[in-house]
Amino acid sequence: MNTFKRYTKLLFCSAGLLGAALVAGCGGGDQGRDPILGLPAASLVNIAVTPATATIALGTTQQFVATAVYSDGSAQDVSTKAAWSSATPAVATVTAASGNATAVSQGSTVISASFNGKTGAATLTVAPASLMSLAITPPAVTLFAGETRQLTATASYSDGTTVDVTTRSQFSSANTAAVGSTVGGLVTGVAAGSSIISAAFGGKIATSTADTAAATLSGISISPASATISVGAKQNYTVTARYSDNSTAIVTASATWTSSVTGIATVLNTGVATGVAVGTTTITATFNGQSANAALTVAAIVQPEPQPQPPPASAAVNLRSAADFAVLAGTSITNNAGGTTLITGNVGAPSQTTDPVLAAGFTNYKSGAILANALADLQLAITDANSRTCDVSSASGIDLGGLVLSPGVYCYAGAINITGTLKLNGPGVYIFRTAMTLNATANSIVELTNGASASNLTWVPVGPTTLGANSVFKGSILGQAAAITVGDNTTLQNGRVLTAAAVTLRNNKITK
Repeated sequence: MNTFKRYTKLLFCSAGLLGAALVAGCGGGDQGRDPILGLPAASLVNIAVTPATATIALGTTQQFVATAVYSDGSAQDVSTKAAWSSATPAVATVTAASGNATAVSQGSTVISASFNGKTGAATLTVAPASLMSLAITPPAVTLFAGETRQLTATASYSDGTTVDVTTRSQFSSANTAAVGSTVGGLVTGVAAGSSIISAAFGGKIATSTADTAAATLSGISISPASATISVGAKQNYTVTARYSDNSTAIVTASATWTSSVTGIATVLNTGVATGVAVGTTTITATFNGQSANAALTVAAIVQPEPQPQPPPASAAVNLRSAADFAVLAGTSITNNAGGTTLITGNVGAPSQTTDPVLAAGFTNYKSGAILANALADLQLAITDANSRTCDVSSASGIDLGGLVLSPGVYCYAGAINITGTLKLNGPGVYIFRTAMTLNATANSIVELTNGASASNLTWVPVGPTTLGANSVFKGSILGQAAAITVGDNTTLQNGRVLTAAAVTLRNNKITK
């Protein structure tokens, strides 16, 4: 009966049906006796905070709930009525009116809720910031075949911080026939086409797109640009095509040839002109809509100019003042920020993204006569190397990996590749020339045995040079007008990287 009366009273109170004289009986339920029913009022027993224990990452939040438990077994959510506090605000703060906690630093704290003289508590642990997302920048790149581009992987954490994780991410290309060489985020254009580049780190994956554009003809040049021959003598011309991907090709036999004055000189479709009479004419070569001109003078008698004699094969290539430099670039040096590149030798370039670390006693030149003279001497050294008579001459390229070679001048019309280990055996001068690119694959090695010396080893590519990651290279690379890229963690002990173009470095050790 008492239970029925209490229920009836609660029903009438909630409906507002009691008379004015009995209104007091609808309140004050936390102490004394019920004035209507004569029963004891329900009293507050305790405050329960949930969850009782929680672990969140740095920079995130946790909503706690405070529940008031009464003596009659009823419960009420009092989260917005309770007073909240954190025992260690340096670890986590809590909104006093709502119970929403925010992680501040790693550690543990007690979150408390107080209501009507009762207090409940929970334990909150703040763990290190968690990885929220991964992004690749730039999100899209376009490059030509043979061109490289550096991508960056950036991790975002729950505490709002971002970290460059490029070197710790695993990159891959979905279409390696179009875009390849993704080690360390350095992508290389292979052939016309598109690919999705993916980076994986800490369970997160990010993607970007890379397009290799089809190379287009950008222009042609004729060599020599001017010449003088005698009547009846012949002059051989060469036409070189330049493409948008920085590649070149000899197209002499494919060009159309004309002489502006055939009475002075004639020219065959092979690019061979013949002097007919004294005077001057213009030799023109046309290839795929592009034209180039050369001036030809026909004289009665042409006295041959004395030709300088090339250095003997036993003499090393003379670098002159460029020998003081371990890294020399005519345009720019790109070096990864925060890396461990160490250069033992002078460094020179007018533009440098991040200055490489130099061993004691050496200087970084960004302008001035010393830098200008070294770049000029580099060209003289290339001329010296190109003047040497070829001991081996090939119209194609070669993979030197796995070979054992003796001293000599090795000349190739195609690309030089090194896969695995190349052994140079015995003392003497080694010169390797290529009309195209020089490429050493990842983990490749140039080994010197039985008296072979890096000071007598010279590489002279016409096209770009790429040294793969973790490779061990030796000798001086002389680039006339093409870029040199040194892969991640690659070393050049007793070697130099010298070019009139750009140099890219990443965590390298180079000693001249």
